[in-house]
Amino acid sequence: MKNSIEIFTLILLFIFTSGNSFGQVTGNGELDGWFKAGSKPGLYEIGVTEEKYNERPVYYLKSTENVESGFGTIMNQISPQEYLSKRIRMSCFIKCQSVDKNAGMWFRIDGYTPGTMLGFDNMNERPIEGTKDWQKYEIVLDVPDTSAGIAYGVLLSGNGTIWLSGLTFETVGSDIPSTNMLKETVPGPFTENKMNELPVELRNIPDGMEVSHTPVNVNAVKTKEDTTMLYWFHNTSVKAVKENIEITEFGSYYWAQDHWVFGNTGGAPFSPKDFADWYKCKNSKMKKGTVYSDNNNWYRWPFLQRVTSLWYYIGKNKKGELFKGTAIVNYLPEMKK
Repeated sequence: MKNSIEIFTLILLFIFTSGNSFGQVTGNGELDGWFKAGSKPGLYEIGVTEEKYNERPVYYLKSTENVESGFGTIMNQISPQEYLSKRIRMSCFIKCQSVDKNAGMWFRIDGYTPGTMLGFDNMNERPIEGTKDWQKYEIVLDVPDTSAGIAYGVLLSGNGTIWLSGLTFETVGSDIPSTNMLKETVPGPFTENKMNELPVELRNIPDGMEVSHTPVNVNAVKTKEDTTMLYWFHNTSVKAVKENIEITEFGSYYWAQDHWVFGNTGGAPFSPKDFADWYKCKNSKMKKGTVYSDNNNWYRWPFLQRVTSLWYYIGKNKKGELFKGTAIVNYLPEMKK
């Protein structure tokens, strides 16, 4: 059985890499927001069965190849808004077959600083093993008023199959003991000062533009045009402050644990033509002191999560000298009211 430190580290790892570990969903029916993740998601399959338990859908997680090390999970994320300052019991009915290492529910409370955990339990000290019929399992955690997100699911380390059904949250009193594994808040593996360090590609380019986002902290919305995704909409404005500048490229990075990762779809910077079209800037040539804005900038993801994004803009003057502008925007794990 893996020790608590290893499982704890792996749980933290797969969430705060903004999807790099996510695998393709397979199986029958609708998954209602559940998705697959883990240290080795490619060795596992998730789905929903045709059977029901207590008239509730039954989801599964199973190994599809021999898993010598690593784990997979079926998981979900929600906003903590209705649970703030409350003690919450998460319960679920689970059965398993041929689990050769260990499995269990897990429940995590995230803080606003990316990577910070305010509460965590993965049943490491009371694992589900072997073959067992349906049983009810519980985790109890406090949700501080500083919570930014709730993540939860069922993990499987090694080989086997596990089924889950009827997962619920309920508020309980202080007389119900917490199962929190953390003795204190666990900060993320970085500091705000480190986040302020720009990506290597930008550090040696002098500043020459002002960039701003409105709002800086953005809540999610649903759209009629794309029902499979949540969207975070905001305005982004750029202004040349020293001299006229012609944009050569722009794009975004996202913060992943302790470093910036390039975040553009397709893996390439946006082009000068993109800037000209989106920011209403003819030939992407910015006049000193004039503000150019994209009033419909957005980020999208299928579920609520917090992402810190750094938008950057690079341009050149008449001499061909390069200048940059950057600004951070936070996509929050909350729906816009």
